[in-house]
Amino acid sequence: MKKTGLFMAVILPMVFSVSAAGAAGATGAAGPTEIDRVVAVVGQDVITLSEIQMQMAPKLDELNQRYEGEKLDVAKEKLLKATINSLVDKYLELQEAKAEGVEVPKEEVDSAINDIMKKNHMDKAQFESALEQEGYDTADYRENLKDQLTIMRLVARDVKSRITVKDADIAKYYNDHKAEFVHPASVEVAHIMFPAKDGDMDAAKKAADAARAEIMKGTSFEDMAVKCSGDKDAAKTCVLGTFGKGELAPDIEAAAFGMKEGDVSQPIKSDKGYQLIKVMKKTDAGSETLDDARPEIVDKLSSKEGEELYSKWIQGLRDKTYVEVRE
Repeated sequence: MKKTGLFMAVILPMVFSVSAAGAAGATGAAGPTEIDRVVAVVGQDVITLSEIQMQMAPKLDELNQRYEGEKLDVAKEKLLKATINSLVDKYLELQEAKAEGVEVPKEEVDSAINDIMKKNHMDKAQFESALEQEGYDTADYRENLKDQLTIMRLVARDVKSRITVKDADIAKYYNDHKAEFVHPASVEVAHIMFPAKDGDMDAAKKAADAARAEIMKGTSFEDMAVKCSGDKDAAKTCVLGTFGKGELAPDIEAAAFGMKEGDVSQPIKSDKGYQLIKVMKKTDAGSETLDDARPEIVDKLSSKEGEELYSKWIQGLRDKTYVEVRE
């Protein structure tokens, strides 16, 4: 079974239960197939060897490529323990969700799958075909996705809702980490390429000039990117990203940092043709104020507190539930 692709970490790491034979195939194990057995008991649920093998398979492939000998054995042992702990936590959370009446309706699962298909530009048939090619059963995929959504809802209610970040803590973090909030000048750049087909630079320059003329008359840069490339997604993909000085080619950097926000450059020559760039956003060098930095600080402090609360919460579930890990 393939373990790569777009479906393995949609929300949380996926877990797929299969037969022992299927699990052995996923890990590449040699020799006779071991009869599936119970490795751990979590309340009324059990964790089987095949489930652990399936969960380990993607990272196990990576370890086999990175390590060998004793280092590989140590890495595999750590992965095994981490995988068992992860699955124990999963079943503890699902049992707690059931006890608290936390449910995810079919419509929410449908919506999540529709979002996945949309992001990956797939219709239903393509989505199901992709799942099948990766060895996933659609019904099992839906069930695992539902489990993930259920856990997310439970954690949001029992853990995230208890996170509080005080103004005094925000101010202290800001004063203790001021260097984090000093930023250099940066510019967000979008571009449209005009390749020199068959080495014809003159034709590429004329195409770039014509496109810029249309933009100056009112055609949006994004619409022109779609028109020139023939790619309906070019309106999004034409944005290269945000760059500081020294991160762009010298001629592009000179143009970008010399332009105002919203400006479109004259055609810029490259080895392969010409391009137009647009400055989407420009930020001068400086330091963020406490108010500017507040959202980022709140995120950092919330994340730290959330991890601490979650650790205590999941340990509480372990303390009140029968958990047995068998050798």
